Amino acid sequence: MKRFLFLSMSVFIVVMMWVSVYEKEDDLLLSQKLERAMRLTNMREYHDDDYDYTIRYPSFFEQTSDSLLDKGCCRFSFWQDSLEIVQTAFTEQNTENLTLEQAMTKYALDFHVTSQQKGNGFFILSGHIFDDNGRITGRCFHVKFVKHRKLWFVQSLTYPEECEQAIQRIIKEIDNWKVW
Repeated sequence: MKRFLFLSMSVFIVVMMWVSVYEKEDDLLLSQKLERAMRLTNMREYHDDDYDYTIRYPSFFEQTSDSLLDKGCCRFSFWQDSLEIVQTAFTEQNTENLTLEQAMTKYALDFHVTSQQKGNGFFILSGHIFDDNGRITGRCFHVKFVKHRKLWFVQSLTYPEECEQAIQRIIKEIDNWKVW
C-alpha cells in the first residue's frame, strides 16, 4: 500500500510539473518551442542502402517515403502552422569532374551564399534562398557537399530564418557529417 501511494504521488508530481511547464510554454513563440524540442529530442539514424551513407535527424521529423524519392535520396521534414523545416540527403553526379574549389565557386554563385567553408574533401555553403524572382523572404539553407570520385554526397537543410537558433543542432549534425 505504501509503495502504491508513493508511486501515485510520484505520478501526480510529474503530471503537475509537466502541466506547469507546458502551460507556460503556450506563451512562447513557435520557434522557441522548436528550440526546446530540439534540445530534448533523440536523433534517429537513416541508412541509405544504395549509396551506403547514414544521416541523423530529429525524431519528431517525418520521413518522406523512399518510394517517392530518387535512388540514394532521403527527406525528413517538420511542418507546423507556417513553419517548415526540411532536411534532405542525396547523391549527384559530378559530370563536369569539378574540383572542390571549382564546385564551391560554382554553387556559391548559383545559390547566392553568404557563408562558405572548405574542408578536407568537402565544402559547406549557407545563405538565403532565392528563386527566379529574387530572394525568398525569411527562408534560409545550409548544405554540405562531400566529394567521392565522380559523385557528390549532399546533405541540406532549409528553414525559416526565425528558427536559425532553434535548428543549430541539425546544422552541427550536417557540419560533422562523415559519409564513411
